[in-house]
Amino acid sequence: MEGGNGNRGSSFSQSRRSRGRGRGHRFPSNQSKVSNFGGRGTSSSTSGNTASNSVLSNRQEEDAQPSSNIVGTCPYMCPERERIQREKLRDLAGFERLNGNPRKSSPALAVKKFCRTISTKYVEASDLRPIAVLEDTLNYLWSLLESKEHSFEEVHDFMFDRTRSLRQDITMQNIVNHKAIYLYERMGEPLSVWFRRVSTPVLKSKEMCFARRILRSSQLGNYKDFFCTAAAQATYLQFCIMMPYINEVRALALSCINFGGYKLHPYPLVDLSKHLMIKESDLESFCHYCGLEICTDESGNKLLPTKQTTFSHPKGRFQSYSFLGLQEYESQF
Repeated sequence: MEGGNGNRGSSFSQSRRSRGRGRGHRFPSNQSKVSNFGGRGTSSSTSGNTASNSVLSNRQEEDAQPSSNIVGTCPYMCPERERIQREKLRDLAGFERLNGNPRKSSPALAVKKFCRTISTKYVEASDLRPIAVLEDTLNYLWSLLESKEHSFEEVHDFMFDRTRSLRQDITMQNIVNHKAIYLYERMGEPLSVWFRRVSTPVLKSKEMCFARRILRSSQLGNYKDFFCTAAAQATYLQFCIMMPYINEVRALALSCINFGGYKLHPYPLVDLSKHLMIKESDLESFCHYCGLEICTDESGNKLLPTKQTTFSHPKGRFQSYSFLGLQEYESQF
């Protein structure tokens, strides 16, 4: 059995060398780290406040609740039981198919998928990859940029999902150290490589500058700049393109305000609705959807109490909510 209790580092190295035909790249050479991951999953942070905050801000994207008592033991890029299940379901990306077979993969090809509804309550140590394996996995994903068999869009979509899974494994093991920070920093490099391929006139165009600023704001969790930029610069077409991601940023904003706010000073809903560009009535519904309660003061003003422990990122698709920036455009039709 490929995931047995023998010399797992050795079997992983052998499986890397025997991946499917026609691959023009090799797995990175730092293979010895795979068999030496014991006790490395949860080292304490030795970085400064800035570095730690960088890791914590990125965690907002993931839905897993961190737990400091789980140390991953999976020696492969994808846990064996997930790989076997996805083989049965034919849920294999083109990069993961052994000799092009949609029902067959290998430990050297399969990479763990991102799962929005995962919880540490149902996760075993064998489902999580230690930091050394995560580092090897990211190196492998990075090497896919050299692929001549697949388009850049296909590579990007695959890397986007699999790097989210990397961040999720880091979060669930509560890893906050220099190696984790290094992995977070490298995940933004593929997009930078793509930008270097774009001509200068396109990069400096108004549309590209807007897109890059919106992307940067969402990645950094700067929800205020995200909505201010959208309100001031977005065209109707850009609004339509952004719609699937607007509620994601709103949920991030609620998370930041709830956990970072002062408990004795509830946040006025009317002010928050302006920041998030949503009707106050819709915002109240959105708060409930995220597990937050709303209170009313003596004057009848609705408020969002902070430090609520019931906040949860909504599972599945968001409901349809208003976007105040669209009213100007809708009146023209």
